[in-house]
Amino acid sequence: MAKTSSLREFQEAILLRLKEATAKGGAVSTSRLGVIVGSKRVLINLHEVSEVLPVPPMQHVPLTLPWFLGVANVRGNLYNITDLAQFMGLPPTPKSINNRIVLINSEVTTQVAVVIDSLVGLRSVEAMKLKPASKNNKNKEVFLSENSYEDVDKNEWFELNVEALVQDKAFIQPTIS
Repeated sequence: MAKTSSLREFQEAILLRLKEATAKGGAVSTSRLGVIVGSKRVLINLHEVSEVLPVPPMQHVPLTLPWFLGVANVRGNLYNITDLAQFMGLPPTPKSINNRIVLINSEVTTQVAVVIDSLVGLRSVEAMKLKPASKNNKNKEVFLSENSYEDVDKNEWFELNVEALVQDKAFIQPTIS
C-alpha cells in the first residue's frame, strides 16, 4: 500500500507544479511535461496541457477508427479520447494503472484528450542537450519533432507538436471511411 501512496503523492506533486507553472502564463517556460507514449519519451509544452487525469470510463463510439477510444465525461464535459501511440502508428497503449489522459489546451479545438502510457514528470529543456535530426534518422512519427533532446541519463526525448496534431484531418474526424 505504501508504494501506491507514494506514487499517488508523486503524481499529485507533479500535477500541482503543472498547475503552478501554467498559472504563471506570461513567462516563457522551459519546463515540459514528460510522458511515455509507446516506446517514446515525449515532451509536451505546459501551455498546451489543461490537466492530467487517471483514465476515466469511456463510451465507445461505433464506426470510428481503432485509435479513437471514445468519449468520456470529465466534470460534466465530454472529451474525445485518442490513444496517442496508436494514432502515431505505434502499438496500442497497453492498459495499466499508470495510464493517464492529458487534456489538450489548444486554440484550434477543445475537449480533446490523449491517452499516454505513463506520466514521467516535469522536465527542463535547458537541462538537456539538443540533438538536431540527422538526414538518415528522421522521425517517422509526424507529430513528434525531428530534433530531439538528450537528458543526463542519455534518454532521448521528442517534443509533441500539439497544434499539428489537433489540426490533422484524421485526428479531428476519426470515422471509418
